[in-house]
Amino acid sequence: MLFRNEGIVLRSIEYSDADKIVTIYTKNYGKIQAIAKGVRKTKSKFGSSLEILTDAIFLFYRGKNIDIISQTEILESFFSTCKEVRRFAFASNCAEIVNKLTEEGDTNVALFTLLKNTLHYLKEAKDPQLINLAFKWKAITNLGYRPLFSFYNYSKENNLIGNQKISKYFSIKDGGIVTNESSEIDSAEYLPVSDYFINLVKKIIITPLSKITHYTIPVKRRKELDKITETYLLYHFNKIFKTQSFLESL
Repeated sequence: MLFRNEGIVLRSIEYSDADKIVTIYTKNYGKIQAIAKGVRKTKSKFGSSLEILTDAIFLFYRGKNIDIISQTEILESFFSTCKEVRRFAFASNCAEIVNKLTEEGDTNVALFTLLKNTLHYLKEAKDPQLINLAFKWKAITNLGYRPLFSFYNYSKENNLIGNQKISKYFSIKDGGIVTNESSEIDSAEYLPVSDYFINLVKKIIITPLSKITHYTIPVKRRKELDKITETYLLYHFNKIFKTQSFLESL
């Protein structure tokens, strides 16, 4: 049986003498592992269509043990158009997250669209790290772990409890905010946060990437956002992302 769908290449590994096994996140069939026969030959018909981060139309043949890629048509190639290592690293990180946080065959059109738009805007964004972090919070939300930001209770007029200034903490476990009125804030599951962080993540979740691509934020705030984002991802998904280590080395 033949079937056709748009997909984004998440991973590509060499197999036997001339083949590749490719992991593709498709729009309507979710994640698929398929084999491309003869792709490593000089005159391969696939060209660069099976490079990581390529958005293409794929024609698959349903195989007994693994699907076979029959034809490809490139729609957009991040790999061939973006020569900046840092942007490529952010894009690869997004692809690795989708690969590790999804199961084969589970369809998620919204997540596919998010990844596609992220790769598109990463190429020209004023602040590529902000796009990468925005992708993560939007993916977290899509996968059912949207933070609540509704736990704190304080006087907005003076932000004080008596003469004590209120401090706010992000609950890694519950995805909400507590204050120093709580007796549990000594736990490692609570990270101190600024009002800037709270308002930023709220906006990131609901703002289209097409608008975020024009924004930039101060380095101090980006570091706060990055630290809490990675801690939240690790706690809830228990996955280590190899590309994150590379990003931290840049």
